[in-house]
Order: sequence, then structure tokens, then C-alpha cells
Amino acid sequence: MGEDLKESFASLISSLQTSNEIEQFFKDFLTNEESTMLAKRLMIYLMLENKHTASDIELVLSMSRESIRFHQKAWENGGEVYKKVIAKIAKRQKTREFLKKVEKLLKPIDLALSAKTNMKARAKFASGDWD
Repeated sequence: MGEDLKESFASLISSLQTSNEIEQFFKDFLTNEESTMLAKRLMIYLMLENKHTASDIELVLSMSRESIRFHQKAWENGGEVYKKVIAKIAKRQKTREFLKKVEKLLKPIDLALSAKTNMKARAKFASGDWD
């Protein structure tokens, strides 16, 4: 029964033709919470693909360390197709632009953490020059 359901779901998803159709299906099919969780999961994998740390992910997505650790293991043990799809999404222009915004948000946090032990970082952080 379980395999039949999975096959039916995969068939349903693959039958969707356009981005608009896919978006509308998931909007109707998923609750707001489920949609948010899937988006966060995708963001975790995109950040891992771009070599962000668990601390970065925790700050950006407001997720627990345990959730992030779980997804890091899934990422490390994921199959090649799974990683290829994430890498493909990460290379898209819109995704790269979004990740640049994330990195810009993280810059002052990284400086603040470095400022504890690094005088140059402390001065740069105090000046507000975070680039």
C-alpha cells in the first residue's frame, strides 16, 4: 500500500506541466506550516551546498541545532540525484542573489563574533563598515 501511494504521488507531481500549475497545486495541497517547513528544508540544503555553517543556518532560519544536525546528516548521506538537483537550484541566478542577501545579513554577526578576539574585526564592527 505504501509503495503504491508513493508511486501515485510521484505520478501526480510529474503530471504537473507548468511552474504556475505546480505552485498552485502545492498552495492548495499543503498547509501554510507545511509549505514553510519545506521552504526551510530547501534553504538548509542550499546553505549547506554553499558551505554555510550550522550557526549561520540557525541564525537565518531560526531553527534548532538538533533540526539542523538532522538535515546535515541527511545532506551528507543523500544520493547523487538529490545533491545534483540542489546544486542545480543553487546555481540559478535568483537563488544566488538570495544567498548573497543572506551572506550580507550574516556579515555583521560574523564580525561581532570575531570582535571578541580580533581588534581589527572589533574596529570594523564598531565603524559599521561591514563589507
